[in-house]
Amino acid sequence: LQWATEDAITVLAKQTKATNVSAVIMDSQTGEILALATAPGFDPNDFSHTKASLLKVPSVQDVYEPGSTGKVMTMAAALEEKLVTPTTVFKTQDKIRRDGKTFKDHDTHPVWQLTATGILAKSSNVGTIKIAERMSEHTLYSYLKKFGIGEKVSLGLPAESAGILHPVEQWSRSTFPTVSFGQSYSVTTIQATSVFATIANDGIRVPPTIIAGTTDSNGNYSPAKIGQSERVISATTAREVRGMLESVVSENGTAPS
Repeated sequence: LQWATEDAITVLAKQTKATNVSAVIMDSQTGEILALATAPGFDPNDFSHTKASLLKVPSVQDVYEPGSTGKVMTMAAALEEKLVTPTTVFKTQDKIRRDGKTFKDHDTHPVWQLTATGILAKSSNVGTIKIAERMSEHTLYSYLKKFGIGEKVSLGLPAESAGILHPVEQWSRSTFPTVSFGQSYSVTTIQATSVFATIANDGIRVPPTIIAGTTDSNGNYSPAKIGQSERVISATTAREVRGMLESVVSENGTAPS
């Protein structure tokens, strides 16, 4: 599985001409990292021709704004707080002004009457802002924290980043809307993987693990300590989000299969 993942992302890196591509496969129920690979890689048998920049582990060291993938946490929070249902309808323009700043959808479009599911399918920034505004800044922030944003996963790999999530007290007037659609905070690939694993695992966040255990010089095996699992959202909410995510790859979604 690890080798297959490495081969796949090497091809992807060449096709997209990306400077760095990472892939993580995780068992959502156990937290076990089944595969973790990055391209471009290096030959461990030939360090003399390896750049220092290739020796890091981008999946846990590099951070980025999650963008539209972060919308699932906003949606999950709104559903869990019973502020919306998958069929709640919102009047959705292609732009909206908040605190003197204009926020836009990716494409220009007429006013849509979109359900919450449709907002996720179309990846509408405007619609997501309207959903987020049904809750407080502190509520949205609390759910991001529950999903593990802004905290180290602690896999045991070197120089792991916690990502960036500023406390609400440090937010500007335009931070709340941008956070709602996945900007103004940063995550690692491992953190992003954990978010979707939590949704797949009926709302229970299981700490990712990459080390099963250790063996000392006498051959005694000690299993690694496993972090405490935590319920982030209810199983009902998780199932609703999974159903809504199917619309993203539908014919009318942003990533039709």
